[in-house]
Amino acid sequence: MDFMFWIWLAVIVVTAIAEFATMEIVSIWFTFGAIIPFILSATKTVAWWVQIIIFVLISSLLVFLLRSVTKKFLLRNSNGKTNLDVIIGQKFKMLERTDFENIGSVKINDVIWSAIAENQETIEKNEIVQVVKISGNKLIVKKVNSVETKNKVVQEKKSKQK
Repeated sequence: MDFMFWIWLAVIVVTAIAEFATMEIVSIWFTFGAIIPFILSATKTVAWWVQIIIFVLISSLLVFLLRSVTKKFLLRNSNGKTNLDVIIGQKFKMLERTDFENIGSVKINDVIWSAIAENQETIEKNEIVQVVKISGNKLIVKKVNSVETKNKVVQEKKSKQK
């Protein structure tokens, strides 16, 4: 086996691992680009510099022609949502008061978030709020109606008794 055989094998393995680790659809094209030179190096029919040229050409073509198409196809159903979107609609307790002039805070999974009221209303410490949306690094929240909260507590008690 030629030393280029091992080089191409290493390129394939490293770029495949990098792609699976990042999922950014960048290094996978180099993985595919290294397959033909890998096969050619096993046959010992093509010089090492020709293998490198083939690798560069194939990888470049794949990056320029398929990357944007593939990203659009893979992200088509994602709606641009992130894992933070799961906290929208959730209810939390205010740690600090928020009003027109002051930014309050909410603790979510051991992370303290800045929180401001949706309509710039005053929300006191220990009041229950619901996350309406995320704007930058701040949560936009609204007060949860106390009747709604009481009904939810009653429903939870009933479900636990069953």
